[in-house]
Amino acid sequence: MEELQIFNAQTQGYVANGLFQIAVIIGVFIAFRAARFARQNNIIAKGLVSLFSIIIGFFSLSVGSLRPQLEQLTAIRLADAQAAGATLSANAQAFISNLGASAGDVLPAQQNLFGDIGTVAFTVIFLLIALGTIWLPNTDFSEK
Repeated sequence: MEELQIFNAQTQGYVANGLFQIAVIIGVFIAFRAARFARQNNIIAKGLVSLFSIIIGFFSLSVGSLRPQLEQLTAIRLADAQAAGATLSANAQAFISNLGASAGDVLPAQQNLFGDIGTVAFTVIFLLIALGTIWLPNTDFSEK
């Protein structure tokens, strides 16, 4: 695989990740709407909406954890290509050295859900707002 093909595969991975991020945003919107509804209902509705919000939070962390893996995979592919005799640009060589990849490396089998700090912060803030709207008295983040 050549350098351009490897970076093209990385770009396609980012596009797919972006589509999953859109699904997260839609889920967050639904969770906020449901939280406003559950606030005025019984404990079962509050529990179900809380569970839905936690599932959306987990999905957000899962999607966010794929980006660091995608970068590591790209660096490994570039290192493998260099070891196979492909000529890499200075940018590709810097990419390999920045991520510490070498030929023959493999991705860890377990993904790090907390590997992307921005996604972790977004998810924590989302869960605080959604669960706070449902469970905390005298808190309403919506407009009146």
